Amino acid sequence: MKNKNYYPVNLDLQGRQCLVVGGGDIAGHKVRALLECGALVTVISPIIKAGLQSLVRSKKICYIKDQYQKQYLKGVFLVIAATNVPSVNSMIAKQAAARNLLVNVVDVPDLCNFIVPAVIRRGPLVLGISTSGHSPLFAQTMKVKCEKCATPALGSFIKMMGDSRKEVQACCDTTSRRKDVYMEMINSPMLSLLEQGKVREARQTLHDIMARSTCGPKI
Repeated sequence: MKNKNYYPVNLDLQGRQCLVVGGGDIAGHKVRALLECGALVTVISPIIKAGLQSLVRSKKICYIKDQYQKQYLKGVFLVIAATNVPSVNSMIAKQAAARNLLVNVVDVPDLCNFIVPAVIRRGPLVLGISTSGHSPLFAQTMKVKCEKCATPALGSFIKMMGDSRKEVQACCDTTSRRKDVYMEMINSPMLSLLEQGKVREARQTLHDIMARSTCGPKI
């Protein structure tokens, strides 16, 4: 594969039209990942497996029982080619790229203009692990290791910090002061308390930190 330096970015897919071509297990995995991000997903394939069929029945995705045709690219923001026919995947990549669409061909990074990292989600915390397409298996191995450190409590902690953001901005009129308040949160026992299941105590700690800011707590 070609050596590429990828620009890491988090895409906002909420309400955007995304196309997945293919009806197998890999396509199903890609579809569910897109749905998790709020995408509007259309699947094109002559047949689809049970997992995708359940999504069709629950009206979570739009299913077109057909072979891929370039007309299906109209109005699409992002395309994933996940068929088991290399020539079809290559055609999809070429036609999507000609329309300046985001396109990913599963396991063929040279045909992609974006690749998908191994992802760990903990609430608002998103960790992406990529080997730039060189070894997806190693990325998955690293994901397993990192999951042990990225506990669910860490996601709750980040959310609590985010929920206090407007209060901090209102109370602190300088970037330096806001940074001090955030660092006080980070260095506080909040995360440790959440890991112990002591949510009330963690909220009280946040309350105390806000009380020491210039205008007192509003949370």
